[in-house]
Amino acid sequence: MFETEKADRPFIVLASIVFFSSLTVSVWDFVWIQKAVFHLGVVNILGLVLFIVGVSVRVVGRKTLGRYYSYGLRTSQDQKLIKFGIYKYVRHPINLAAMLYSLGAPLVFSSLYGFCIMLVMIPLILYRTRIEEQMLVKKFGNEYLEYIKKTKKFIPFIY
Repeated sequence: MFETEKADRPFIVLASIVFFSSLTVSVWDFVWIQKAVFHLGVVNILGLVLFIVGVSVRVVGRKTLGRYYSYGLRTSQDQKLIKFGIYKYVRHPINLAAMLYSLGAPLVFSSLYGFCIMLVMIPLILYRTRIEEQMLVKKFGNEYLEYIKKTKKFIPFIY
């Protein structure tokens, strides 16, 4: 049976509030302050690249996890530790993806206000990653601890 970790519930609520607030502020900024004039510049292109890469990484991560994927942090009794595909290179590709597309979205609209709000997502995602690692150590024990030694958290070969 799946049950979301209690420690994950504050993340779900706060991250949802931050994400949708930032998107709302970004659109408001674009429509009312920038007068809905879209200029394709470096910031917009960077935002679009971050957004597309983030969504792509999320799709690959979800597909690799298959039936073990869930929005909330949870494990099942028959759960296996996934160490192949994108998980061979990073332990938390879906969390990495969330950082990328979250920061990219307000940049698409050239919204500094939305971007500043979205920066709050980084510590929230880092908190969630810590909770997830604790849950996985509890579930998989030494197998997960060995996986940690061989695989980076977010950025392949770096961090």
